[in-house]
Amino acid sequence: MDHDGLRSVCRYMLDAGCHAIFVAGSTGRGPWFDREARSAACRTVAEAIGADRMLFAGCMASGLADMIENAKAAAGAGAQVVVLTAPGYFAYSQQEIEAIFLRFADRSPLPVMIYDIPAFAGTELELDLVTRLAQHGNVMGFKDSSANMDRFGKLIEVVDEPDFVVLQGKEHLLADSLVAGASGFVVSLAHVEPAMFVELYRAARSGDARRAAPLQETATRLWQRMVSAFERRPETSTMFHLLDCILRARGVCGNIVLDHEGEAPPWLADWARGSAELCQGWQAA
Repeated sequence: MDHDGLRSVCRYMLDAGCHAIFVAGSTGRGPWFDREARSAACRTVAEAIGADRMLFAGCMASGLADMIENAKAAAGAGAQVVVLTAPGYFAYSQQEIEAIFLRFADRSPLPVMIYDIPAFAGTELELDLVTRLAQHGNVMGFKDSSANMDRFGKLIEVVDEPDFVVLQGKEHLLADSLVAGASGFVVSLAHVEPAMFVELYRAARSGDARRAAPLQETATRLWQRMVSAFERRPETSTMFHLLDCILRARGVCGNIVLDHEGEAPPWLADWARGSAELCQGWQAA
């Protein structure tokens, strides 16, 4: 693990105005690394960002025991919130998923954010399930990467927990989500131009629709480029290659690609340059 590069990415995000860092999530390769490596990454990030910035840590696993041990390790490494998805591999009912989340929340040493990402977890959490989980004293929030805007809006309306955090995870839904009352967002493509995404957050939260609209349009076009790249190359590593090319070009980090993923095909490197160029001039948009 490149700890210097990890520190550099943190500076890149915080200098742009981001409020928090999420380590060992999907973009952070959390499921790939073992507990020791995740803890090492978490300690590096905690030291890099300081105690005044929130640190979220993914503790995804295939079973409850590993989830809990991951949460304990994250707590010992400086995390302030742990993030959990429904376990993958097996198919679970909504009732089974609820039981897993509740048992985890009962035993987690840190507040819990529920993370719904059906593309990886294999199932989408129902609205009633999320609203019940929100009532648990140790569940502090929900990150939604399902692209289900209808459920997202309803969740904001029905959750009667004043400190409950609701985050959007899809780039093309950010402005609408913030206007609807979302607390914020966590998106992979923020790595391309984090300052632009911060400005979108500020404009939408302040009700400045004229400023938010062109920024959202750029974020949506960036997301559409990512989607079209996946249509051509469906492997998850397509996103990592794109971000790797951009972070290298910006001088932020030398490499985020794992050995088994090989080199980016030439068209993908060109795709990355085009994605970065798409965001140029956003200040004047």
